[in-house]
Amino acid sequence: MIYVIESIRQKDGTPHEREARRICRRVEIVNCRVGESMICVYIDNGGAVLHTSMVIDVLTGEGTLVVWTQNTEYTFVKEVIASAAE
Repeated sequence: MIYVIESIRQKDGTPHEREARRICRRVEIVNCRVGESMICVYIDNGGAVLHTSMVIDVLTGEGTLVVWTQNTEYTFVKEVIASAAE
């Protein structure tokens, strides 16, 4: 499943230094398990990989995924692909 990075925040809620460069980037989440590093492959960036610190919590919602690692909070939204009929 493809997600779009909506935000990357510090533990205190302030934008992470990487947020400006990575916001709106499309990723495929390869691993997202509590107790392990989250691994995402950037779809439009030649296969570059995001490898995080250990995941401590995950919240899934209607089209949204929030991942808390030891250092950072990542918010993703599912990529919406318009149908050809639209």
